[in-house]
Amino acid sequence: MAHESKSNGQKVFDLSNYNEKYSDEQKIYSGTWVPCRICKQIFLRVRLTLRFCRTCGRAFCEGEHGSFTGRGPGVCVRCYKTRGGELR
Repeated sequence: MAHESKSNGQKVFDLSNYNEKYSDEQKIYSGTWVPCRICKQIFLRVRLTLRFCRTCGRAFCEGEHGSFTGRGPGVCVRCYKTRGGELR
C-alpha cells in the first residue's frame, strides 16, 4: 500500500517510509501528520509533525531538526548543511 493512513480519533497520521511519489509535503498539505524523518531514521523514534522542508519535501521536528525562521520556507538541518548554511 502506497499510503497507510491511520486515525486515532483526532488526527490522521502516516507512519510509512518516505515516498518520493507521495512526499511528506503532499501528505501534510492533505492534513496528514507524518514522522520527522531524521528522528525515525537516526534515533528510531516517532515524533509526528506537520512541518516539512521546502528543499527536500521531508518532514522535520520544528526546532530540533529544522526551522521556520520567518525569512522564508522551512528547511531541515540536512538541507541547511548541504547549502552551506544559507537560507533561501
